[in-house]
Amino acid sequence: MNFGELAAEVLGVVDVAIYTEAVVKTLINEAVYVVASGRMYGRRFRLSPPLPNLYTTASVETVVDDGVLTLPTNYNRDVIQVINTSSASIPVLPSLRGFLKLNPGQPAGPVSQCSVQGNRLFYRDIPAAAETLTVHYYKNPTTLAVDADIPDCIPVQLHRPLIISYVCREIYNKVEMGLDGPKVDTLAYDAIFQEGLVQLQVLLPPDGNPVYYETESEAAERTA
Repeated sequence: MNFGELAAEVLGVVDVAIYTEAVVKTLINEAVYVVASGRMYGRRFRLSPPLPNLYTTASVETVVDDGVLTLPTNYNRDVIQVINTSSASIPVLPSLRGFLKLNPGQPAGPVSQCSVQGNRLFYRDIPAAAETLTVHYYKNPTTLAVDADIPDCIPVQLHRPLIISYVCREIYNKVEMGLDGPKVDTLAYDAIFQEGLVQLQVLLPPDGNPVYYETESEAAERTA
């Protein structure tokens, strides 16, 4: 479904005067961003998977005399891999706290390992001159602007449960605010949205278990 069709379907369901087409379209873009960023779902509170169409790479440069750089402005989630100019993979430690514990100082030298916190990439060692790194990650979805735009990062069969249901839930949550009893429509569309997240997990093949890199000090602690 394209942007115009999504908005028309929502407006056909939610007959509330204050929710104009412009407001609905803003919520549609919000829905796409939420799904792309990952949402907790299910009784075990699993995080919904990244969207394959948003996978990308970008070059970043280290900062002279500093051990942290800002990731590209379109960064959304999951730094998968970091590659140096020699095409060698740099270990990405899953825990920033563990990374900083292993690297209390900032010695000079080429980047040998890194960790991600928010939109920042922490690295050690610190190159004397700026070093170019290639970062593999998932980017933000493109903002829908005209009616013909299609949110193709989300499987088309899930446009209704993931986009339309999200928008309807957000609208009814405000409409039913203050009413006595359960929010019937809000809960109904939330259930559809949650089921959409389950279907998304089924449609997208698992990426496998994460790879954890073991440093020399961690290996020594494990075998001590």
